[in-house]
Amino acid sequence: MWSDLLGLLIGLALIIQGGDWFVAAAIRIAEFLRMPRVVIGGTLVSLTTTCPELVVSIVASSKGESSLAVGNAVGSCLCNVGLVLGVTACIRPIPLDPRALRLPLGAMLVMALLLLGMTLDLRLARWQGAVLVATGAIYFLVDFIRHYRDRSPAHLVEATVIEEAATQSRWAWFKTRRGTATQFLIGAAVVIGGSRLLVDGAVGAAGRLGISTMIIGLTVVALGTSLPELITAVTSSRRGVSDLAVGNVLGANIANLSIIVGTAALFREVPLDRTTQLFNFPSLLLVVLVLGILIHRSGGITQRGGVILLALYGTYLAALLGLTLGQRST
Repeated sequence: MWSDLLGLLIGLALIIQGGDWFVAAAIRIAEFLRMPRVVIGGTLVSLTTTCPELVVSIVASSKGESSLAVGNAVGSCLCNVGLVLGVTACIRPIPLDPRALRLPLGAMLVMALLLLGMTLDLRLARWQGAVLVATGAIYFLVDFIRHYRDRSPAHLVEATVIEEAATQSRWAWFKTRRGTATQFLIGAAVVIGGSRLLVDGAVGAAGRLGISTMIIGLTVVALGTSLPELITAVTSSRRGVSDLAVGNVLGANIANLSIIVGTAALFREVPLDRTTQLFNFPSLLLVVLVLGILIHRSGGITQRGGVILLALYGTYLAALLGLTLGQRST
């Protein structure tokens, strides 16, 4: 038990440091590519921060624990919106352009509905996993190309101002293209490695308590693998670039619902239980809809909106705990 807790603490420390390097490099990448930070967050950063979920999904599926992979992906989506964006908005309100987020918000909702429809028979077949992976890959490729073509000089000015004000490095080399790429990769590696240590420690401790793998995936593993998004969001908010956090969360959720879940199904057909179908998927759809309403009405996420998202996530965890205890007592 003590070794599990030690791994959890070391992993958390690595994630915090790696997240700081990660965001600093992402800001400079936005400058070099002349693209808005929200696009960088929605593609490059989100795909990298979902690597822990991908690793967990592959390992879990290869060991015959595919339900852990799905629980991890769905739980991470709920955590990303409820906890990550909730905490970020409570620290500092997030101004956003609702029109710019129609595509990722719509894509996230479509992916959730698609996954719900595919699993009505309580299983996710390999061919369905292939469809999800292909859909996610096409979305990220098209979205990146579309924004890359639409970039403007204003995006360079925006990124340059933030870069000069928020990013400071002891070594000038890290502000070069090669140095930025190196810092980004090192930060990503530290975040992923730290996440793996944290997840292994958390799963080991929870496993000793006799908790099912689906519940572990929805809670402990989801919280652990969502820490890169949380640290990225908090660091972004502290640096005054919260739009990077929003792009990261939306992109990470789309990746979770398509590439991560699909990859798990490619290794082995994924069986689901009725609780996931009737409780967790509807909870995810509700949270996504509430997020869309908050952004549309307020032109972003206010501190009050952040409190609402945190309250929704807390209510979800409490209800999940109640269902789990009820099932164990029967």
